[in-house]
Amino acid sequence: MVHIYFDAATNQQTSEVGLGVWMKTSDGTVSIHTHKTSGLTSVQAELAALRFALEQAHRLHGETTFMIHSDAETIVRALEQRFLKDRSVKPLFLEVLIAYDELPVTFIKWVPRSENKADRVAKQALLRE
Repeated sequence: MVHIYFDAATNQQTSEVGLGVWMKTSDGTVSIHTHKTSGLTSVQAELAALRFALEQAHRLHGETTFMIHSDAETIVRALEQRFLKDRSVKPLFLEVLIAYDELPVTFIKWVPRSENKADRVAKQALLRE
């Protein structure tokens, strides 16, 4: 089973957003992935981080089961229920749903921020040039 943690961090002063992904494959290999963007709301940022995490998952070959972890309760609930009230993020949410559904066996689980291994990774992404 692949364990994937994702998170977004925002610099309120600059509107920059760091996306972070921490991933451990079934053979125990750990990798981190970062991306920096800007101008996203908190919901957009978390969805962008999930989309980024799913992109990394799709690059793995031979993996069949994925456990995704997030401290963004709204995003976890939205994915479980396949519904997000915020209509402004509907296109991004649909992209996420499609990418999620294209993986063989996938689960999503809420974790406290203190247990989200991608929290620090997302903050590191903000420091990138």
